[in-house]
Amino acid sequence: MAFVTNKMDETVKFYNGLLGFPLVVTLQLPNPDPFPGAVPGNLGGSRHYFFRISEQDTIAFFEFSDAEAYADNSLIGAGNHLAITVPSEGELQKAKALLEENGVKIKSELDHGFCHSIYFDDPVNQIALEFATWTHPCDVEEPFLQDPNPVPAALDAITAEKYQRHQLRYSPDGHGGEGPRD
Repeated sequence: MAFVTNKMDETVKFYNGLLGFPLVVTLQLPNPDPFPGAVPGNLGGSRHYFFRISEQDTIAFFEFSDAEAYADNSLIGAGNHLAITVPSEGELQKAKALLEENGVKIKSELDHGFCHSIYFDDPVNQIALEFATWTHPCDVEEPFLQDPNPVPAALDAITAEKYQRHQLRYSPDGHGGEGPRD
């Protein structure tokens, strides 16, 4: 994911300093825009920094000093939230404690049946973030299939027989899987 900030220094302090995501790329793009039309906005002269969030994934920020800060980035098509996997329940609880100790409010903590998540906002850029740890394999051999009326393409990707065999049901409160249907 690539987002826009108007506060790169504070963004580095939050993502690298507090969350511990290594800063792995720092770019100062030339002016004029070296990639006109490739992405929204005029990139000319902007900073572009990348933070490693997993073995293969990064979150990146363009710094546009005149960019307006939005209370809800989803309103500008920047996505609903960014979900980041942590390796274990213990690490999830450590992250939660660290965030709370640093004044970051946990908006929600949910057991989805396949993962356990905490939700919070990036206090600098108001991006909705999620840390989650897997509690179910969610792989080809043991998928987590809950939708009682999957779209046709889902049944093409996962045979109807396999879908029926592995289909789970949410509990009445909407959280957690109840297990495969018999």
